Amino acid sequence: MFNDLGFTLTPDSMESFQEAVLPLLLGSFLIVIGNTGFPCMLRFVIWTASQFVRHDSGVWEEFKFLLDHPRRCFTLLFPTAATWWLFWILVVLNGLDLVFFIVLDFNDTVLSSINPGGYRVLNGLFQATSTRTAGFASVNLAELHPAIQVSYLIMMYISVFPIAISVRRTNVYEEKSLGIWGSAKDENEDEKEPSYVGAHLRRQLSFDLWYIFLGLFIIAIAEASRLENTNEYAFTLFSVLFEIVSAYGTVGLSLGYPNIDASFSAEFTVVSKLVIIAMQIRGRHRGLPNELDRAILLPSDSLHKKEDEDAARRMQRRNSSISNLEATGHPLSNRTPTTGVPPNTALASGRDQENGANGVPDQHTSHSGHAQQA
Repeated sequence: MFNDLGFTLTPDSMESFQEAVLPLLLGSFLIVIGNTGFPCMLRFVIWTASQFVRHDSGVWEEFKFLLDHPRRCFTLLFPTAATWWLFWILVVLNGLDLVFFIVLDFNDTVLSSINPGGYRVLNGLFQATSTRTAGFASVNLAELHPAIQVSYLIMMYISVFPIAISVRRTNVYEEKSLGIWGSAKDENEDEKEPSYVGAHLRRQLSFDLWYIFLGLFIIAIAEASRLENTNEYAFTLFSVLFEIVSAYGTVGLSLGYPNIDASFSAEFTVVSKLVIIAMQIRGRHRGLPNELDRAILLPSDSLHKKEDEDAARRMQRRNSSISNLEATGHPLSNRTPTTGVPPNTALASGRDQENGANGVPDQHTSHSGHAQQA
């Protein structure tokens, strides 16, 4: 469960544990901290450990550095604001799934055998936590309300978004983390969270949707005879789309097929199964950064040279923007003079100074200090 693979030794996934409180609660917790909640739990553990050591000790200084400069140390360790943002996104997504489950299916026949009602809520919670990442099922998904199935489909599709946005938004080293900015005006919008999140979502949607619908189109051709057969009521285009999105999100949920102990993909032809494999590979590698994250790179001469070049380019653009403002007659009384400031000391750490407003302290101004901190 912690690795969110979705494999079980039981033929019905977790349906055998519908009234087992401990496995469902523990499983929900492991699923959450094994994926989306991992950065939140990691920062909480570091903060908790820092409270039990002397504040003048070397260990406390190490904990303090991890908490103050998280993204310089680990890719999935975020600043306070980003961690809280991720936590509340996690609460909202799981809460929505649980509310929909209770409202639409609480008294449905598929849950009527689960008594008392508290077990139904528990199964709804477990299903909400496992839908986006783990792929376990404690109830028969094919018998749930159609709106719940659509909700789960959407949650599987956006499963990677919270972590991906947090990683890119908190990267203090990558100047153009989205790789789509082409002007200074656009670059400045990167620092505004709503604009940044919206830009990331637009890019991700344009990156994903065409591939998903291409796979749906190919499978619709390969399985046309069964899709047209009205006697096979369980073989529908929505079931195919559900399977594709589950594969693309590397979740593993399936609506299944009557009288078999396997996923819906077991009924596909060879061509359709190859498409599902391609979806899994593509989905697993979506949202990769444009280059290696700075948090996993060791100091080197080539890295220092690249940072100097990046700082020089940013300084040149900044001076150009200031010159344009002066030419248009805008007052610049509050700006700090930039003439005579060596580029290799002004912005040697990429985006560190600009991210100071977002909760990342403005330190790390020389290569020697950078090597010691790393």
